[in-house]
Amino acid sequence: MQTAQPSTEPSTQNDSSPKQLTFQPLSEDSAVETRCARTVGAWCVKFHAQTPVPWRPAPRGAVECPDNCNGVGVCNHDTGYCSCRAGWIGEGCKARRTRPCTNHIRTPESESAEPLSHIGPDKRDLNWTELGFRASRCFGVCDDDLGACYCDGPMGRVPAPADAPPGTPPIRRGRPLTHAHDQPKATWDGKPTIGTTDYDKIYGPKGYCNVSEPDWAPSMCSPDDLGGKFCDEPVEAFCPGACSGHGFCDLGFCRCYEGYYGHDCARRKAGLPLQPSDIGQRPWLSSHVREPPAALEPPPQPTRKRPLIYVYDLDPLYNARLLQYRIVQTWCTHRHYHIGNTSTWSATFYGLEAALHEYLLISEHRTFDPEEADYFYVPFYGACMIYPVAGWADYPWFWTPGGPRVMQRRGGRDHIWLFTHDEGACWAPSVIKDSVWLTHWGRLDHDHVSNTAFVGDNYTHDMVNWRQPEGYIKHIKGHPCYDPQKDLVVPNFKSPPHYLRSPLQSTPSKPRDIFFFFKGDVGKHRLPHYSRGIRQKIYKMAMEQDWANTQKSLIGDGSNVHGDYSELLSRSLFCLVAPGDGWSPRLEDAVLHGCIPVIIADRVHAVFDSVLDVNAFSVRVPEADVHRVMEILRGISDIKIRLKQSRLGQVWHRYRYGALPGLRSDLLRNMKLNAHEPLLAEAANNTPRWRVSPPRPFKGDPAVDDAFGTIIQWLHSRIDYTRRPSG
Repeated sequence: MQTAQPSTEPSTQNDSSPKQLTFQPLSEDSAVETRCARTVGAWCVKFHAQTPVPWRPAPRGAVECPDNCNGVGVCNHDTGYCSCRAGWIGEGCKARRTRPCTNHIRTPESESAEPLSHIGPDKRDLNWTELGFRASRCFGVCDDDLGACYCDGPMGRVPAPADAPPGTPPIRRGRPLTHAHDQPKATWDGKPTIGTTDYDKIYGPKGYCNVSEPDWAPSMCSPDDLGGKFCDEPVEAFCPGACSGHGFCDLGFCRCYEGYYGHDCARRKAGLPLQPSDIGQRPWLSSHVREPPAALEPPPQPTRKRPLIYVYDLDPLYNARLLQYRIVQTWCTHRHYHIGNTSTWSATFYGLEAALHEYLLISEHRTFDPEEADYFYVPFYGACMIYPVAGWADYPWFWTPGGPRVMQRRGGRDHIWLFTHDEGACWAPSVIKDSVWLTHWGRLDHDHVSNTAFVGDNYTHDMVNWRQPEGYIKHIKGHPCYDPQKDLVVPNFKSPPHYLRSPLQSTPSKPRDIFFFFKGDVGKHRLPHYSRGIRQKIYKMAMEQDWANTQKSLIGDGSNVHGDYSELLSRSLFCLVAPGDGWSPRLEDAVLHGCIPVIIADRVHAVFDSVLDVNAFSVRVPEADVHRVMEILRGISDIKIRLKQSRLGQVWHRYRYGALPGLRSDLLRNMKLNAHEPLLAEAANNTPRWRVSPPRPFKGDPAVDDAFGTIIQWLHSRIDYTRRPSG
């Protein structure tokens, strides 16, 4: 076993050029000791000490599907069932399931197989001014497969003929008009609508929908595969794993090349020779993903380490079709593409759904054989469904209890679910309560109620309606939000730019001249129970006692605290970690910048609290002692501060995601560039050492023992638990 320690080779460049980082191996014993520093229990050591298992060739199916899935789906040759792209459902993908841009919500009196559409057969709105607000209104031509709106007129959409074969693309796609604020605020004859833009900017003589070089363009391009100044230049769309280089990404849905199948087109039908992946021919893909090792023949190595994880090919409704339905590139994903297929990381709180899915698809721990699998991962994009999709148009509806059924051979204990919702798995159906839950919210109390200040997310306020007459609370009762015996609180996905200024990324050390720091929502315009009142109390004390001047502490939102967030965190000694509407990613922010977390959340496990010695590098303050927080922090001795900083430096890399190829390359580049950045501030001679020497940067490869690696290592320790007989 080897791990990496960097050495610096002599540079032939001038002093301002970044030096080349190389990695030197450690001995096996010292490597394990270093890699398992500050861990709780034996999970880390046991993972590295395990005996690898043979890497067997992937099984392949040969079951045929009816009528080639109607030309709009992908045949799963293991099962003979079709996965259907948006607009189609049912056996063989032969039934239509449209998502018109303008619907009326159905009632018991108007129950039908389809939503009541107010889009006509020509795909245009039947009466733009009478229906009231719908987020997905369309003053143009509707793509009713997706619920996406496009221009009418010379630069507008021309649908395929009504008698064209299923899946026929439009004659002309047209320019998108997706957002309500990009719609006209009045009709041509002056009738008011829900839009906010002058009619002439869109449909006037030099309007966006009428001429090739208009005077106005939307503020944001969508769907995912369009960009450019006027949103009509094609770009790469995001699909997890980039369809393995054996398919075409259709806004999140992989249309596999002939003979390939599976959610990411990684499987090859039995009896057919493997084809080369085209990922290598498209550098914008190869910089982020690779063909899944599990798909290669022969396997890339004779043996591999457990756990072995089978990734379900769910019905696309629960992931791929949600990506198709989204109307903003950054929603539901951890990365996306721009013009020229340059890529960027998405700044979304819920990006781990797609990131972890992609991690597992291209991981060496993936298996296609359910018989040898230790775990089964269920890639259900719950946050994507709840936030940007279900709230945008009337369809899809998710019935309760919904979702895929749990395999009961092991009582569901070997199934893994990810919950990135604000209140984690508190609302999870009880039918999956024995499964492994990866969550951002480590709330421990068994008899819990929702504490969100966002009314629509209140899971203890039952929703009884004609579609769900029995309500849904009965289906989620009887389990805690998180059980440390079987679940794990995992880090939120933070992209490299988020912590670019961190001294742990090799940026030269700056004086930690901010004693206590928090920049974010302090509840000024929230209900009183937001953040359990913690942020509000601390902000009130900071303002009344002028902490900025008397304590050298910055507490507030953007109107109070100014400056680059990463820079401010890098200059801070203590950083507040308090709940928001549920979980908050502030611990990750603190740790990734070398700032000692001050955790105030009773009966809540912090990220990795059950597997790392979090108390060794943090400060915990009971909620009852919030009024004493400054007194408590001022009472911590310099030597204890140094110890906490040192211990933080041993584990901080486990809170970042770095194993995806694109993440690793970005992190390495940042390390090289930062190492040559001039010091931005000098410390005074009498400044305590802990103020100018934050935890040292991680010395190894950013792909080693990152957050994903930590999750995998912990899962290995839980295999015996999943193998217990059910019942």
